[in-house]
Amino acid sequence: MNLLDPPPVATTPTYDLELVPTLLLQTPTPQPSLTGRISLGAPVVRPLTARQAAEGDGDWQEFLESQAGEYDYLLLSLVCSFRPAPDGNPFANAAISIRMEAPGEPEDRQPIAWSISPKKRALPVTASTQLKLTAKLMLVEAGVEYTPEQGGREEVFVVGMGERDSDPEWRFNATASTPLVGDESLTLIVQVPAGVPAQAHITMAATVKQRRLGMIPYRAKLPRALRTIDFR
Repeated sequence: MNLLDPPPVATTPTYDLELVPTLLLQTPTPQPSLTGRISLGAPVVRPLTARQAAEGDGDWQEFLESQAGEYDYLLLSLVCSFRPAPDGNPFANAAISIRMEAPGEPEDRQPIAWSISPKKRALPVTASTQLKLTAKLMLVEAGVEYTPEQGGREEVFVVGMGERDSDPEWRFNATASTPLVGDESLTLIVQVPAGVPAQAHITMAATVKQRRLGMIPYRAKLPRALRTIDFR
């Protein structure tokens, strides 16, 4: 299996999330929680080593060797699944955030998102899309280009942000041509000071478009296995 392939579903626990409505003053009646609409696979964390590169997994051996003793690099990947609405109320948008920290370490020794994928895309991922690493461990979706329509309104399905920060996130938006349905793989290269224990915390939210009440925001209740990830 390629290092950058999403982990096999059979070996990765998947959790159906409960979506709890966020209370809004303008909402006339309390809304029930939603289940069966979003699932999230347990994050998989793999160290990136010069040995892997030397064995033919990539051309980033020289970069890792130059960082040895100063920084470690880790590959974090997870898969999120958005399911169709049985009641006809689709997702309008969703967001997944990852907050990383090294408890007890100063600000300049906190983990950061060295590179993230996807960064910007107008359509869901296709089976032919391949993820690659450049010589400096930057993630690239091979064969994917984003070109906004000339003179038209920019319609972005997913955008990732927070590269080189400790709190990257991905935002998904249903568009006129693309509903928010299907599987999405999220990948993150994490830079951590060498040998420093670090962890990440995941949060997720989504908005459902109801025919009678309009936009209803929800937050996901995540089990501990998803809320906190130990990098070491």
